[in-house]
Amino acid sequence: MSAQREHGWGAMPLPEIRTVDDLRSALSRYGFPGDRERFEEELAAAIGASPTDDFERAAAVVRAYRHRVQIRNSPEIMAALEEAHTGGGSA
Repeated sequence: MSAQREHGWGAMPLPEIRTVDDLRSALSRYGFPGDRERFEEELAAAIGASPTDDFERAAAVVRAYRHRVQIRNSPEIMAALEEAHTGGGSA
């Protein structure tokens, strides 16, 4: 049996992520365990540390977590992560 079926990593419909609220919903449903909580912490810290006219740090956090949802939705990437985790990818 493949790692995808064993762990339920088959293709999931990728949600449309246009807003921070969309991202929050996607992280809750499609993210890795703990992603939503870490996102909220990192976003709050980035906003708190940002100058009032530059939210690039917050935007970077949003981009990074949006990418995590995309990774979680990729059966190929998840299979490669599983292979690396089980030692199948070591030399």
